[in-house]
Amino acid sequence: MQRRRRHLRLGSRYWDRVAGEWNERVFNTLKEDRNGAIAEELARAARGADSVADFGCGVGVYLPLLSRLFGAVQGLDFSARCIRAARRRARRMPNVTACVATSAPRPLRGRFGVVLCVNAALHPSRRVWLGVLRSARALMKPRGRLLLVVPALESAALIARAKNLELHSRRGVVSAGRVPTKHFAKDELARLLTGLGLEVARIRRMEYSWRSHDIRPPPALRRTGPWDWLAVARGPA
Repeated sequence: MQRRRRHLRLGSRYWDRVAGEWNERVFNTLKEDRNGAIAEELARAARGADSVADFGCGVGVYLPLLSRLFGAVQGLDFSARCIRAARRRARRMPNVTACVATSAPRPLRGRFGVVLCVNAALHPSRRVWLGVLRSARALMKPRGRLLLVVPALESAALIARAKNLELHSRRGVVSAGRVPTKHFAKDELARLLTGLGLEVARIRRMEYSWRSHDIRPPPALRRTGPWDWLAVARGPA
């Protein structure tokens, strides 16, 4: 099963084709999060906010959970077919809407108490992935929260070690499934969020099993596993 990150550069046409086979072809971060870190952080964020935007929602895997936690939910994605699938998933959720957007739509800027962005800032071009982060940031209300999930550079090194390979990385860009994908070191991620005017509350691991990645690690690595970084940050007043 591939991760969505591996083919982000192919754009909306590719994801329009994948939308119909999403469950079979795309890694489910919510399901595979073995410690429930993202559900925990969303529940915590919902105690202080009524609205949430899922920026890069895909076919809406997170929408049922968000619908239960928040009064108003907005899904956003650059693929029209993904949005149609997300709308079908949410058809019995009256508090959920979804629309196509490659950046933060002007009418929605500054409207959400929480913004969720899961594995959307992945493009090898700094201009593109930074644009994703800025768009997610633009959706936040004053003192709103950003929950950001990104590939971990440290985890990529661990995966390479488990496969007995040498990690080749330039500015955090790693070839994942032969497609260059941006990965973030923990300290780099903290600096980026601070540079966006956000206060970083915590950066934690969103951990997965080796089995979910189809990897059989050597005995010395079996107690750990691959992960993404899950950052929680707050905007200024």
